[in-house]
Amino acid sequence: MKSRLLFLPLIALALAVAGMATAKTSRQQGVSPERQKARYYYLEGLRHQGQEEAQEAYEYFKRATAIDPTYTEAASAYATQRISLRLDTMRTPAELNRSLAMLRPFVDKYPDDANEALYYSLVAQSVNQIPEAIRVLESLTEHNPQLSSAYAQLAEAYMRSGETEMAIETFNRLETIDGKSIPISLTKISYRLHSADTVGAVAEAKAIMDANPANPQCRILMGNMMNLVQKKDSALLYFEEAEKLNPDLGAAKLALADFYLQQGDSAQYDAKTYEALISEDFGLDEKLDLMTRYIYKILSEKNNMKRSDHLFEVLRQQFPHEPEMLNFAAQYSAAKGDFKDAAEQIGYAIDLSPSDMQLRAQMMSYLISDDRAEEAMKYYDDFKKQLTPPRRLTALYAAAAQIAHHTDTAINAYKNLIREINSNFPTDSVLTARMIPASVTYDDMLAISELYTSIGDCYYADKRLQEAYNAYDNALTLNPDNAMALNNYAYFLSENGGDLERAAEMSLKSLDAQNSSNPTFLDTYAWILHKKGDEAEALKYQTSAIEEAEKQGAAHSELYDHYGDILKENDKDDEALEAYEKALEHEDKEDARTKLEQKIKALKNVKK
Repeated sequence: MKSRLLFLPLIALALAVAGMATAKTSRQQGVSPERQKARYYYLEGLRHQGQEEAQEAYEYFKRATAIDPTYTEAASAYATQRISLRLDTMRTPAELNRSLAMLRPFVDKYPDDANEALYYSLVAQSVNQIPEAIRVLESLTEHNPQLSSAYAQLAEAYMRSGETEMAIETFNRLETIDGKSIPISLTKISYRLHSADTVGAVAEAKAIMDANPANPQCRILMGNMMNLVQKKDSALLYFEEAEKLNPDLGAAKLALADFYLQQGDSAQYDAKTYEALISEDFGLDEKLDLMTRYIYKILSEKNNMKRSDHLFEVLRQQFPHEPEMLNFAAQYSAAKGDFKDAAEQIGYAIDLSPSDMQLRAQMMSYLISDDRAEEAMKYYDDFKKQLTPPRRLTALYAAAAQIAHHTDTAINAYKNLIREINSNFPTDSVLTARMIPASVTYDDMLAISELYTSIGDCYYADKRLQEAYNAYDNALTLNPDNAMALNNYAYFLSENGGDLERAAEMSLKSLDAQNSSNPTFLDTYAWILHKKGDEAEALKYQTSAIEEAEKQGAAHSELYDHYGDILKENDKDDEALEAYEKALEHEDKEDARTKLEQKIKALKNVKK
C-alpha cells in the first residue's frame, strides 16, 4: 500500500511542523569557545525564524553548524531549514539524506521530543529509509505511550515495509490505551483487505460492533463487510438494524439505498433515496452527490426521467436559492435536453455568483445547445464590455459564431485564441515543424491543433477549400493524431475530388484507440471506401457505424443515406430502401428530403 508520504511534497513536511526549530532549546553539556560562538549564531537564527525571515535564519543555522558540528540543536535547525527552503538542490536524494543525518543526533539525544521524532520519521520515509523511521517511532511510543499520532505514523511505516501484521499490532497497542474506535477499526480493516485477509477484516468489523452495540455506524460497517463477502441477507439485516437503532440516520438510509441499487430493486432504491434526501444528517453537498448518482443511473439505463423529477423537487424545496442547487437544477434540465430551462436556472445562479466563470461558460453552452447561438454571442459581447473574458468563454463565442454561420467572426476568434496561447504560431500561412517554438508545451500544442481544426471547418463551410486544407495541415503538423482533423480533412477531400488514398489513410488513422466505435468516423471511412469502389468493405464499416449510432442514440439522416447508397451498390435493394426511409424520417431540410424521396421512388420503380 502506498503511503501518503509518496504524494506529500517535502516542503509540506517541513511546514507541517513550522517553527519547530523555535521549540529546540540549547541544552548545554559544557561550554567551549566554539560552542559559545555557535550558540550566538544559533540564537540569532531563532530570532530571525521568529520574524519569519527564513533565508536569514538558514544562514545563521548553517554558520552555527559549521563552527560546531557537534551542536545537535543547531544541526537539527539547519537541517530543517534546508528541507524547508524552496531550492531544488536541497531536494535531491543525496541532500535529503544529508539533512536526515543532521537531524538524527538531536532525535537520539532527546527521544521524548515528540515533534522532532515525528518530523524525523516523515523525512526518513520520504527518502525511503523506512527501518530508520520505524526505529525512531518505536522509541517514541515507549517514551510517549499516550501519543496517538505516533502509533498511526508507525503503523503506516510498517505497512510501507510490507509488515501488515506489525502495522495491525501497532494499532492493537493503541487500542489498549485509548480503547476501540471506528477510525482505527476502519484502518485495520483496510490493512486486512490489502492483504486479502477478508476473514480478519470481518472479525475487525464484528469486534468494533460488539464493543459499540448501540452505535448504528458499527452496524453499517458490519453490513458493508457482509456485502463484501457476498452474504447479502446478513448485510441487509445489519443495515436494517442500523436504521432501527436510529430511524433518522441518513447514513443508514444511504446504505440501504446502495444495497437495493445493487440488488436491482428500483422501488426500494427510490424509497430509501428519498428518505436520505430529506434526512437532516446530510448537507447540500452530500445530497447533491446522492442525487447525481441517482440521475446518472436513470440516464445510463435510459429510464423515464419522471422517476427522478419527484426526488429532484424534494431536494430543490430544501435549498431553493443556493447557487449550487441552481447550478444542479440547470445541469438536471440539460441532462433531460431542456436547454431553455437550463439557461434560465443558470442565470439565477449567476445572479448570486456573478464572478463564477464556470457558470457563465455553462450559460453560453446551454444557449448554443438550445439553438440560440446568436444569443450566446450577444451574451459574450455584453460581458466583454465589463470584463476581459477568459479563454474558455472566447472559445464558446467562436463556436457560437461558427454555428450561426458568422464564419469570419469565428475564424478571427479562433486565431486570437491561438495568438493568446502563443503568438509565434502563424494564423494565415502554412506551419512547418521547424517553426514550432521549443518553449511551447505539449498541452498548448494540442490546444492549438484543435483551434486550427476549427478554423479549417470554418473555411470549408465558407467554401474556401485550400485555406481549409492548410488549416488541417497545420493541425496535423502539431498533432498527427488529431482525430477530428483527420476525419474532417479526409471526408472533405473525398467529397471534393481529392486524393482518395490519402483520405482513406487519414480516416483509418482517426479510428485508432478510443475512436474505434465513433459512428461519424466509421461513416467517413466507409464513405471513402465506397468512393474508391471497395463496396464490400464499405458495407462492413457502414453497418458498424449504424449499429454504434443507434446504440448511442446518435443516428441521423446522412448516416442512413450513406448506408442506403452502399447497400444499393452491394445489390441489397430491399435493405437500401429501408435505409433511405429511415434517412427520410430523420431529415428536416426540404431539399435533402426531396433527394431522398427520389431515391426511394427510383428503388420502388426497380422493384416493380
